[in-house]
Amino acid sequence: MSELGAFAFGTLGGFLISVVRLTELAALPRIERPPTFSDPLWIFQFVALPVVGGILAFVYQADGISLKPLLALNIGVTAPLILKTLAAAVPRDPGKVN
Repeated sequence: MSELGAFAFGTLGGFLISVVRLTELAALPRIERPPTFSDPLWIFQFVALPVVGGILAFVYQADGISLKPLLALNIGVTAPLILKTLAAAVPRDPGKVN
């Protein structure tokens, strides 16, 4: 697979996890749902996180690791989830530790 193909499959994987997140929001009552496409920050993360997954798959392929489409897709799915988990682990108030 080419680097561009790895990027495409990685980005597709990231968008698939974004679709899963949207379906989770659909299960909430409308009044409890956070703003989605009306919030610019939400739109940014909806697009940027899949691109990060695509870039990571691209870098793996460019580094000489032979990726198959399923592995590139898996990298694209996991990269946004890992970043989301890392962001949630950072304390909001630096002076206050849990």
